[in-house]
Amino acid sequence: MTTVSSTGPAGHSTAGRDVDPVTFEVIRHRLLAITDEQGAVLSAISGSPHVTEASDYNVGLYLPDGSVAAMGRTILLHSASMAAITRHVIADCGDDPGIAAGDMFIVNDPWKGAVHAPDLGIVAPIFYEGELLAWSGAMCHMVDVGAMQPGGFCSAATESFQEGLQLPPTKLIDGGRTRTDVWNIVLAHTRMASTANLDLRGLVAANHTAVRAMTELADRYGAATVRKVMSGLIELSETRLRNRLRELPDATVRSRAYLDNDGGLAASEVDAVYDVDLVLTKQGDQLHFDYSGSSPQATGYINCTRSGLMAGVAAALLPTLAFDSPWNEGLFHPVEVHAPEGLIINARRPAPVSGGVLEAAWLVEMTAVECLSRLAACSDDLIGEAQAAPAGGPDQFVLTGTNSHGEHFTHVILDCLATGGGAYAHRDGVWTQGQHNIERQRIANAETVELDMPLLYLWRGLVTDSGGAGRHRGGQSIGAHYAVHGSDDVSAVCSGHGWLAPNSTGLFGGYPSGPNGRRLVRDSDLPERLAGGEIPDPETLTGDRPPMRGRAGKFRLGAASTLSYTHQAGGGWGDPLERPIEALRVDLRQRAVSPEAAVRLYGAVLDADGELDAAATADHRSRLRAERRAWPAAEALPAQPAADGRRRLGPIGDRLERIEVDGARYVACHCGTVLAPLGQSWRRRAACLVSTDVHQFSPATRLAEELEIRQYACPGCGLLHATDVSRRDADLATDMTFADRAPASAVVR
Repeated sequence: MTTVSSTGPAGHSTAGRDVDPVTFEVIRHRLLAITDEQGAVLSAISGSPHVTEASDYNVGLYLPDGSVAAMGRTILLHSASMAAITRHVIADCGDDPGIAAGDMFIVNDPWKGAVHAPDLGIVAPIFYEGELLAWSGAMCHMVDVGAMQPGGFCSAATESFQEGLQLPPTKLIDGGRTRTDVWNIVLAHTRMASTANLDLRGLVAANHTAVRAMTELADRYGAATVRKVMSGLIELSETRLRNRLRELPDATVRSRAYLDNDGGLAASEVDAVYDVDLVLTKQGDQLHFDYSGSSPQATGYINCTRSGLMAGVAAALLPTLAFDSPWNEGLFHPVEVHAPEGLIINARRPAPVSGGVLEAAWLVEMTAVECLSRLAACSDDLIGEAQAAPAGGPDQFVLTGTNSHGEHFTHVILDCLATGGGAYAHRDGVWTQGQHNIERQRIANAETVELDMPLLYLWRGLVTDSGGAGRHRGGQSIGAHYAVHGSDDVSAVCSGHGWLAPNSTGLFGGYPSGPNGRRLVRDSDLPERLAGGEIPDPETLTGDRPPMRGRAGKFRLGAASTLSYTHQAGGGWGDPLERPIEALRVDLRQRAVSPEAAVRLYGAVLDADGELDAAATADHRSRLRAERRAWPAAEALPAQPAADGRRRLGPIGDRLERIEVDGARYVACHCGTVLAPLGQSWRRRAACLVSTDVHQFSPATRLAEELEIRQYACPGCGLLHATDVSRRDADLATDMTFADRAPASAVVR
């Protein structure tokens, strides 16, 4: 029989060696089709806008020990979470009450696998001829699970007991019979029982779909063959990732993100800034993620548990380095994650964690994306997969109250998910790409929201200047202007970071994106102006404009209230002064970049008619580069080795290189200036400018007092190589250091 070879052209692993390649591929694609069927069933039954409009759910198939064999391609944050839930069910329920055919177990405890309480999962064992063949799982974000605030994002919580129902592994279906008592407990702990009831039915149906389909698969090919293929897929993915890692240089990569505001204590006047700190070490075919430098857990709800930590790592790793591999447990075998309990990214019970998936866990993903992208950018083959930070965190908007029919409602407005993507070395970021961790992103039509909610859209569209500036620009995010319509009993729950700290940072000199922003107008003249046939610009409305904070908590909206939103977008890539003139002309024509930002951020010169003057712009940019060369440096440049005999070892992005001269290795600018020995920080020798005026880098006008922006340029040519957000008292940043050895030889994939 033909075997699956680890060195064959398709890159298969040796697992499943007793399965011929055709059968292997047929079963592999059938497993993926089963997860698609699970998702389709869940979406068809669920009434939650998170499922039907935003694809905020995931499904999967797991080995008997809980290892991921195949997963859905919706929200990646749940990929590691569902596996953890399954393992906790095995550990907690194996002996009592037992695990048998026809059972299903429900979990939403953040310390038992869920990312936060609104993410509720149901898993089911799949038995075949009396033996456990696999597990099926389905999870979705439920619109409400009780708690002190509608929607389950409890910005005023100080402990997890205030954050609603949190079920440890609990048997929901017993031998095919629904436990009505457990079902009723769930429905009794939500403000939206009718929607939650459909969610539960959709999750159960998704698992029934998988049980039926997996049984049919085993009937056709035999349980032993199905097991071999699932195990083979895991080994295949592990082999591919390890081979890819061996192609990359051994290095230590660092990233630090800042979580602004006071942890959700709405009454607090303190706007503390918390650190999410990653030191990523790549050695051989291993990745070690060290988050131990992150801040201690906070008083407020911005923490995440280890489930959120692992979810953030998975959401960064899979698309960046495993884009062409089956997504399963094998991709986590080369990965170690270190984070002591008690930190903001691995909080100890009973810390509040309901917002963690959008807060600490989100910045875990952002730091992991940055480090993995920097690592990928050290390969000529993989640099195209490296990406500046996508949207660094959503500003949540939960609407609650009484609708125009007199019914109570709670609804999450999901426009915050239509954000711009980070820029690449070869192209701009995609506008409204959607969140990096949601593979199949959708948002609701404006008409759908207006049909369900006492809300009227006055405007929704792309936000000018939202994408981070760079040689390649970050993608634009969507913004919206809402008005209360048809009810005088409406409240909003709003909370998010990215107000005082830029989170969508750029790469290799690129600037951060615009910040999250929110404007409230109460008792406005909107009703009169609408009656006159006018849809007004929000800036022209009269009325009370109370100051907004990132952690606004819950506040009432009157019948004449309007609320405007803008969202973080994608970071830029490369020096903005290198953006081609023609690309900038298109930006201005399409209103992606405003004339003011073109001048301020891109060094443009406009004539009297507002048109871009190419010659004057080139001259002005040359003067700006000359000014950069005069910036001070912490240390002098090393003695410059002779140009003759330089050997290129590989890239660091697309404007820095690793070179070797007479056995010594260096970091050099593409202009030829040698900046530092390879094992040392090139930033110490670079020309550096420190600023606290964040408006010089984005549309932002607010920056936390603890933070500053540091720019690093080549002293030889003035090219900008880094734009860092840093604490004022922090040591000079070092983003990458390399092992002092030759690159590993290529490995056949």
